[in-house]
Amino acid sequence: MALTLRQIDAFRAVMLLGTLTEAAQHLGISQPAISRLIADLELEIGFKLFDRSGRRVVATAEAELLVDEVRRALVGLDQIKETALEIGKFRFSRLRLITVPSVASTVVADLIEVFSRQFPETFISLEVQASEAAAEWIVTQQCDLGIVTDLPENQAFASRRLMVDAMHCILPMDHPLADKTLLVPEDFADQNFISFRPNSIFRARVDHIFQRTGVNRLMRYEVRTTEAICSMVAAGIGISIVGPLGRQSTDGENSRYHIRPIDPAPDVELSLLWSMHRPVPVVAQQFMAVAEQYFRNHASQNETIEGAI
Repeated sequence: MALTLRQIDAFRAVMLLGTLTEAAQHLGISQPAISRLIADLELEIGFKLFDRSGRRVVATAEAELLVDEVRRALVGLDQIKETALEIGKFRFSRLRLITVPSVASTVVADLIEVFSRQFPETFISLEVQASEAAAEWIVTQQCDLGIVTDLPENQAFASRRLMVDAMHCILPMDHPLADKTLLVPEDFADQNFISFRPNSIFRARVDHIFQRTGVNRLMRYEVRTTEAICSMVAAGIGISIVGPLGRQSTDGENSRYHIRPIDPAPDVELSLLWSMHRPVPVVAQQFMAVAEQYFRNHASQNETIEGAI
C-alpha cells in the first residue's frame, strides 16, 4: 500500500486542529474514518504520529518533523491546482524572455509594457545575460524568446531582425557639448566617459571609434546596463554613448539628459531568437507580433521627426 493524499489531508487536519473529532468535521468524514486514515499512514511510514491526551491528541516529535515536509509538498499541489484552474479558464499563459543588459531597461521594458496591456493575464519572466549566454539559454530551451543586440551564429535557433539603429551620445543637461547638434570623436577628448563593461560588444564598438581616431577619453567609470549609464549621466558624472533608448529617446523638457547623434556612429541590430527544436508557443508568437508592430511604429515616428527637421 502507498501513501495517499487522503491520508496526508487527515494528518494535516489533525496537526492543525488537535482533535480527531474536529479534524473529521473539517474534512467532512466520520471520526472512525479519520482514525483509520491515521492508522494506515502510521503503518505505511513505520512510526507513531500521535499520543492520546484525553480528547486531544499530541503530536510526536516525528510528526512535527513530517508536517513541515507535508506543508511544503501541499503548497506545490495547491499551485498545480491553481494553475490547472487558470488554464481551464484560458487565462493563464507564461512567457519566458531573455535579453542583454544594454536594452533590458529600455526597449525591452517598453515591449513588455505594450505586450502586458494587450495580454494582461500573461505571466512574464525576464532573464538578463550577455548575448552568448542568451543564445545558449534559447538553444537549451530555458527561455521561449531571446532579444539580443548582436546575433551569434548557431543553427540551433531561428532569428528575426527587429531593427537597426545608430548609437548616440547622451549628455548631462548642463553640459557644454549639448549646444552642438552633431558630435564627432574629437568632442570627447579628455571628457569623463561612462562606459559599458569590457565584456560588452557595445564597449568594443565604441572603443574602436576612439582607437581609430586617436582620441583619449577619461575612462573613469564602467557599468553593466544602459539604465545605470543613463542615471549617471543624468547626475552629471560624465557623458556616454549608448544604443536604442526606446521611449526614452526624446530630448524634450522632461528629459533627464540630452541626446545627440555622433559621426561616425556604429549601428546596433536588435533581433529575436527562438529554438529550432521546439514549436514556438502561442504566447511567444503573440509577443513577436507585438514587437514587430512596436518597431514599425518606432521607425515611422523617426521618419516623421527626420522629415520635420
